[in-house]
Amino acid sequence: MSVVLGSLLSLPACGPSAESTLDTTAAGPGAGERVGADPVPEAELTQSDLEALYRSSKERVLATESLPEESFREIAADLGTVANTPGDLHLRANASLLLGSLHDERGDHRAALSFFRQAQEFLPDEPSVHAMLVFSLVDMGKWEEAIAEQWVVVELAPDDLEAWLILGELHVKGGQSEEAARVYGAYELRRHGLLEGLTAKQDGEYVKDEDHRAGCAAALMPAVDNGTAIALMYALESDPSPKVRTEVGVVMGNQRLAGYLDFLRKRAASETDADTKATLTWAIEEIEADPIDTSPGPVPESIRSAVAAEEKAMAAGEAEIPSAPGAPDSEQAAGAAEIPSVPGAPDSEQAGEAEIPSVPGAPGPEQAPDPGTTD
Repeated sequence: MSVVLGSLLSLPACGPSAESTLDTTAAGPGAGERVGADPVPEAELTQSDLEALYRSSKERVLATESLPEESFREIAADLGTVANTPGDLHLRANASLLLGSLHDERGDHRAALSFFRQAQEFLPDEPSVHAMLVFSLVDMGKWEEAIAEQWVVVELAPDDLEAWLILGELHVKGGQSEEAARVYGAYELRRHGLLEGLTAKQDGEYVKDEDHRAGCAAALMPAVDNGTAIALMYALESDPSPKVRTEVGVVMGNQRLAGYLDFLRKRAASETDADTKATLTWAIEEIEADPIDTSPGPVPESIRSAVAAEEKAMAAGEAEIPSAPGAPDSEQAAGAAEIPSVPGAPDSEQAGEAEIPSVPGAPGPEQAPDPGTTD
């Protein structure tokens, strides 16, 4: 199953089958076209009917590793009905995304791209939809377009660290090393801000409330580096909130760094909150089953220099988050945006649940900020 199709499986399910046809010989819709059967009159299909049709289609996809041609045509026709019938835009977008994913699985990247663009028309402010479109553009070798779309992702979800890492990798693969360095520098600024939100105290009290701290911890999931690890361990050791400690345990279990093990065993033994203790026990089991070396990979000198320059500018209060080429020069809002599928992120807009592919290796090991101070 491709990354694109796998990503769809976490989207909200929105499902017997209406009679319709889909021209699967076509490469995909042109600009502004809709693909699939003619829209079914609203009087014949209610919103509940459409949700059931989508859910049924999705379940059929999940139940089969490789769809036979007849099944593919039936499911594509049903999804076309959902995507083309006026109604809830999220449902129509999900149907379009699943259609694109099915075509992507069959190697028809042009058709997949068209369906992803259709979903983008329905939900232009949804970062996960743009992220899906990036996958398809990369498959087609359209680096410039993929980079432009990934800029949209980070502008819509500026504290999605993994999105920044993907943007940097796209610049590297697209031959834009100088811009890649600036992007990785921006990643470091975002990471630093999340670390501050998680650990900063003033007069012995945490600066941010527990929901904000928990959201910052969740947003640090992609930051697999020594500095972030130190901050997470500090938070688990000292934060009085079980909610925050539990979220930190979830991050550690997902990161699976071998260096967490001894610390987690000690913390689990002394943890008084039942839910947090269960999470720490789970994290230990995850790491023991598949530990990951804590040492990050080598960092290109150009990127290391750019990061150092960005951090120096940050310390002097002169740093700015880079914006997409041609976009107005404006600093992104300081509030943390929610990473898809992580509820409770601070100051977030609701995001979709499509997963973003993993990019191994954070830009480099940086020590966590002094957790007892603020900037």
